[in-house]
Amino acid sequence: MNVKETRKNRRYVPNLSADLESCDANYIRFLQLFPNHHTLDALVFAVSLGEREVDVDIKVTERCPYTTFVTISVTGGLDQLSWLVWPRLSICLYHDLSTAEVLGIGDHQKLRQRYEMPNQALHHPDEKSQVNRALGELLAVCIEHGRTQDTVMMVDD
Repeated sequence: MNVKETRKNRRYVPNLSADLESCDANYIRFLQLFPNHHTLDALVFAVSLGEREVDVDIKVTERCPYTTFVTISVTGGLDQLSWLVWPRLSICLYHDLSTAEVLGIGDHQKLRQRYEMPNQALHHPDEKSQVNRALGELLAVCIEHGRTQDTVMMVDD
């Protein structure tokens, strides 16, 4: 048996500890960006990327006692980059576990932990892991380079 056949027949095995670490870090980043997600329904960040500025829209879609469902989309400033389309991410924040997981991307609202290769939809074997890492990078960019576009009001007691 040669090396090519061995690689082809091997199944992708998710690295669960790395995936959980990524999701836990995303939860912490999300709370840094949107600490009052339990009272506000939406938040918009402007992020400067060189000469371009994009908006990162965070919307709370559902609140439950132990979970919050949000969508994140990137809009504006991408007109000159017609080849770049950032899909809407559907995310679940698990407050009892302090973790945030991407549930869906764009119209594909049920990501699997692993995809067999080849597959009809051309998903990567580790697509869910990649999307969770991409969410972490987006949140980190918002923390470092973003500014909220919402008006903040201070209330004196």
